[in-house]
Amino acid sequence: MNKLTISIGATAAAATLAIGPVHAADKLNAVTALQTNNAMSQSFLTTFVAPLNKKAAGKLSINYLGGQEVVPPRKAANALKRGQFDMLHSPTAYYIGTVPEGYAMLASNHGPKAIRKNGGWKLLQKIYREKAGAHLLAWGESMTSYHMYLAKMPKMKNGLPDLTGMKMRATGTYRPLFRALGATTVNIKSSEVINAIQRGTVDGFGFTDQPASVGMQEVIKYRVVPNFYATNTVVTINLDAWKSMSAAQKKMLEDVGVEYETASVLWTEDVRKADEAKLKAAGAKDIVLSEEASKRYLEIAHGEIWKELKKRSDYADQLRPLLYVPGKPQFQVDLASMRKRHRN
Repeated sequence: MNKLTISIGATAAAATLAIGPVHAADKLNAVTALQTNNAMSQSFLTTFVAPLNKKAAGKLSINYLGGQEVVPPRKAANALKRGQFDMLHSPTAYYIGTVPEGYAMLASNHGPKAIRKNGGWKLLQKIYREKAGAHLLAWGESMTSYHMYLAKMPKMKNGLPDLTGMKMRATGTYRPLFRALGATTVNIKSSEVINAIQRGTVDGFGFTDQPASVGMQEVIKYRVVPNFYATNTVVTINLDAWKSMSAAQKKMLEDVGVEYETASVLWTEDVRKADEAKLKAAGAKDIVLSEEASKRYLEIAHGEIWKELKKRSDYADQLRPLLYVPGKPQFQVDLASMRKRHRN
């Protein structure tokens, strides 16, 4: 495997926490399933990896190997399970066949704080141990949402985009919605989307609300509003690596993981605002659905996800009441209050 090592700063004073050995070098090798320059990868590096390395003062460190150039994104979860590296930051869409319960986070209208309180997190951790051979550590960037982006104006049917005859790049995240709207879906890496649009291989794609972080504003002509879903990007650790750690090491990772769940939301919100300006400057136009059409659009989006989960998972009926309240809007937080609490 061709490994690209990127240095993350760790220049803090010596930590007082006693950390015993995990590996010979007390080091966890980490990979992101997204491009390294993707906003969510940068959030992971900035709001999780760097703080952990600083707080652990080198006694426990994360060595970032790289992103999609290290391992293809759809093979990353299995590579983690086999122990080719120790930590993975990835949308569960890339291994939804292995852990379909990732759909529950995608369509959730509760955030990580709520599901840590109501038992949903413990159930998800059990599922990840069973199915992914991994310890589920944190749900990052959870307020990042998604849009449909198009290179051409779609036909409209009953107030909704009619994607019949259109080819849409999709992962497990978007595939149920796009197919419900009539599209043919194409499976390509996110790093290939720009070329695919330019060559006419696809007519559009789904992506987070930070498309300019990887230059996609160059090919976006239209963005469908409203946004939908909550990103189900999680940090997982190889189960054998997790079991080999001391209690103090585990506590350090868990504590920083909880902090990351807040810090990553604030960090990515700043990126979203900057990307919004870049997208508009590039000339992208919004297709704003009416209030009634927006409601139906979101009902389709969320309904298709829960249907998929029901078909694929015996845990669906347990997860849904813990992560989703019918009729409640997508979960929202008071960012100003969150920012103030985080500073303190």
